[in-house]
Amino acid sequence: MTQLKVWDTRGLAPRQALTFWNEAVCSAFLDVRTESQRTARSFRASLQALDFGSLAVNRLRAQSYRVIRGTEGGSAGWVFVNLHQRGRCRLRQHGREHWIEAGGVSLNLGDAPFDFDFDGQVAMTCLRLPLSGLAARTGRLHAAAARPLAEGAATRLFMDYTRSLLANIDALRPHEAGQAATCLLDLLALSIDGSGASAPNTRASQRQALFRQASAYLAAHLGNPALDLAALAGHLRMAPRTLQTLFREQGTTFTECLLEHRLAAAERLLANDSGEPLAQIAYAVGFADQSYFNRAFRQRFGLTPGQRRRQAAAAILG
Repeated sequence: MTQLKVWDTRGLAPRQALTFWNEAVCSAFLDVRTESQRTARSFRASLQALDFGSLAVNRLRAQSYRVIRGTEGGSAGWVFVNLHQRGRCRLRQHGREHWIEAGGVSLNLGDAPFDFDFDGQVAMTCLRLPLSGLAARTGRLHAAAARPLAEGAATRLFMDYTRSLLANIDALRPHEAGQAATCLLDLLALSIDGSGASAPNTRASQRQALFRQASAYLAAHLGNPALDLAALAGHLRMAPRTLQTLFREQGTTFTECLLEHRLAAAERLLANDSGEPLAQIAYAVGFADQSYFNRAFRQRFGLTPGQRRRQAAAAILG
């Protein structure tokens, strides 16, 4: 179900406004600490959050402030794509520092500490997407945080699609937003993979290649309901604990990555409307429990498998 929330500090005393703003940012994004950058008689800020589940769009305007995400908030399974419309900003994450001017784009992850410093009047639109979905599509996830997106056709395509989506987001139904989130993840992964890679023999590149190999194995063996971490570790000739670390390095877990692959495969089968019973589709992609499949599919795409099939059939009929 779509949720729209609006926060505004209008009429609040400075200390109350900052407390209220921190609560708003934590509610719409994730647990952080916000601080005013300057002593002022008032602090003005507003935030509109449109949440479709797998995709959320947060539009904010504020005076100068700082956002700090430490280790105390734990890990959050989101990736944030930030379109900076006004003000200058510094993002720091994974030991890197990225300065973003108005008109620029930044990328940060919810599974590791970061901080933002917003200088001057701030206007920004943030898209929140599932971290596991992006991790399943690219092995360069953490290398892309706090760095500019690569210049090139893939990034231009991603930005064009993003701007078009934001222009029409208010009119989308939940299942349409879920499909839009899938397209965004695909295009963002293309842009990230087009970024300048480090030398091919570096450890980071080797780990990313190993993750892509693991992800490809999962995609090829989805129909095996007994597929587990031990089976994948045996195929890759790795210790299960080492394999768990590999997934964490890419911002996901074995379970999250496998679930993303299975749901994406089920969605493709339903979109093609093969006519197979829903239980058979669920089993084909590795779900032994039909009710769990239905819940997970709805949470990921905003509609049930049956609704997705009827939607695909209606689209074919025109």
